[in-house]
Amino acid sequence: MNFSRLLKFGFIAFIGLCIAFQMEAQDKKSKKKKKKESKELSNAAETNDNTLVYLTLADLLRRKSGVLVQGQGSGTKVAIRGGAGAAGLDPLYVLDRVPIGNSYSQAAGMVDVNDIDRIKILSGADASFYGTRGMSGVIEITTKTK
Repeated sequence: MNFSRLLKFGFIAFIGLCIAFQMEAQDKKSKKKKKKESKELSNAAETNDNTLVYLTLADLLRRKSGVLVQGQGSGTKVAIRGGAGAAGLDPLYVLDRVPIGNSYSQAAGMVDVNDIDRIKILSGADASFYGTRGMSGVIEITTKTK
């Protein structure tokens, strides 16, 4: 086999691999962008006439698995499966890594639903980081950074 032909073939294969990697990187970037756009609208529900209605903290908590939300407004009761909610204790609310208490109405008043980036539910051993305050579960709320 001629060395120059082998060299040409190797160069063409190398260029092809570079193009494939570049296309894959662009595809990943576009997927991340689409995911971010869909995440921004995750705190809104679309009605029949295609208008967006922003939800309450209770509505967002209802979407989480393992969370039981009862009632509306200031009388809302939240319980986490695996926590001590059966004993009548409310979960601990943590806003941007700062514990703010066990009151739903206090937590709902401190955070704007449109600013919420994610909500993480902790129970059992995961909530033990917060000691006895977290024995009925922990609701960690992270807001969007500006």
